[in-house]
Amino acid sequence: MTESMRLRPPVYAFGREALDDCEIGGYHVPRKTTILMSQWVVQRDPRWFPEPEKFLPERWLDDRAQRVPKYAYFPFGGGQRLCIGNTFALMETVLVLATIAQRYRFTLAEGHEVVPQATFTLRPKHGIYSVITPRTRTEHVPQVSLKDLPFAS
Repeated sequence: MTESMRLRPPVYAFGREALDDCEIGGYHVPRKTTILMSQWVVQRDPRWFPEPEKFLPERWLDDRAQRVPKYAYFPFGGGQRLCIGNTFALMETVLVLATIAQRYRFTLAEGHEVVPQATFTLRPKHGIYSVITPRTRTEHVPQVSLKDLPFAS
């Protein structure tokens, strides 16, 4: 889920207003200037995420998540304005997906391309067409403990 949120954050950018004149990255920012921060861009920075366009869930294993700078990964914003529902959303998503994945396998429909559409939130422009196949009783489904997830601290 963490890697999915890195590549496809629910909100691709958000703005903040400078309360006072300041300097950011060597640039003067006048008071009342709106500054946009884009998770879509930052979370694809190769300094923090090698092969940034690839879906690599293993990049979050072990202690690797602790080596990512604090705001290199911020799908729910950060600081005092961190999304109040972030922990619930992550827990709910993992539990729902784990429950469904025990019984079904989802495969992207052949020839269907998922195209992101930037509205208020980031969403698939044409939906996600999938083939849903029931799992067999003997098929192994990896078990994940909630304590192993990055948000379960």
